[in-house]
Amino acid sequence: MTEFLGGAVEVRVGCQAAPTALRFDGSWRELVDIALTWRVETDWWRAPVRRDYVRCLLSGGECVDIYRDLEDGTWYWTRRYD
Repeated sequence: MTEFLGGAVEVRVGCQAAPTALRFDGSWRELVDIALTWRVETDWWRAPVRRDYVRCLLSGGECVDIYRDLEDGTWYWTRRYD
């Protein structure tokens, strides 16, 4: 089952700006692995959308997708998988 999430998320990054931990339910959760990354760049002729997406495997076994807005550098939730 997939749960859609919204809003900004606090992310700690390591070398090459890769996420290493994120604040989840009030506490920091370490990333065990990055399963997938992809970039979305679209609508350059209107309001551009430029994002780097990351599928993260967290300590405790959860899998979440987050993205970084390349225009302002803010990280956001997008979904959580069971």
